[in-house]
Amino acid sequence: MRAYLFAAVPIVLWASTPLLVTELAAELPILQVNWLVTGFSIVSLSLTITVLKRWGKFRDYSKKEMGTMLVLGATGLFPYTTLYYLAFALAPAAAGNSNIINYLWPIWIVILAIPILKEGLGWKKILGIALSFAGVYLILTGGQWIRFRLEHLPAYLSAAAGAFFWGLFSVQNKRHRFEALTAMFVYSVAAFLCFAAVALLASPLVWPSTRSWLLLFLLGGIVNGFSYLFWILALRAGDTAKIANLVYLTPFLALIYLAVSLDVSIKATQLVALILILAGPILQEIRIPFKQKD
Repeated sequence: MRAYLFAAVPIVLWASTPLLVTELAAELPILQVNWLVTGFSIVSLSLTITVLKRWGKFRDYSKKEMGTMLVLGATGLFPYTTLYYLAFALAPAAAGNSNIINYLWPIWIVILAIPILKEGLGWKKILGIALSFAGVYLILTGGQWIRFRLEHLPAYLSAAAGAFFWGLFSVQNKRHRFEALTAMFVYSVAAFLCFAAVALLASPLVWPSTRSWLLLFLLGGIVNGFSYLFWILALRAGDTAKIANLVYLTPFLALIYLAVSLDVSIKATQLVALILILAGPILQEIRIPFKQKD
């Protein structure tokens, strides 16, 4: 029970991301939001590392491993967060749909693990991929199976591209198997430096209002940073596979947040699309016994 209580904290927090980013993007340039949010994340992760006494872990990494983590942060976490947040800035009214499409990332892990990790391609993976992309197709058509709705297409493409980069980042991370918390700190530092350079060059900076500072702290320091402490505690206290699968509750909760806060309804097509998208990776976890012939 304790493991599930620990896991509930980050899930409840992570589900608020679409709402918080949508609110911030209405006032600040989205790249500046990324930059400041990542800065707060680094501060929060530093405190978490201190509480868990993980600073000594950095001595175990070689210079090559540190360099690899910095590259992964710059080529994985940075483009993922950029594209994910950009989707909400491009179409605030379609934040729920963009977040659903972003949950293609688990099936991208399945797809990319085939060439990168040399994993096999079985019937469950083929079916799972088909189900996940059928969910995206449902979002694009709004339930009208032969007609595309293109008004929010840039946002949907941005969310889908972000999902690809997170899938690629996750596979590469699995390949190297760095310790999760310290690696996330290094990834965040690399992403922060990239965001700083891009934000300063892309557009004039805007001084946030008091409300925006609070939202930036909430998103960066609490949602993206502090939540990792509870996630790690949850993984330690319970069955890792079962706890990890609870993350699939996040997009459902995100729809509820958006519906309550922005006074929008949750559509049946959204729920069906989300179920289809998540059915793909969940199918990979199901073990189907085959009875051998005598």
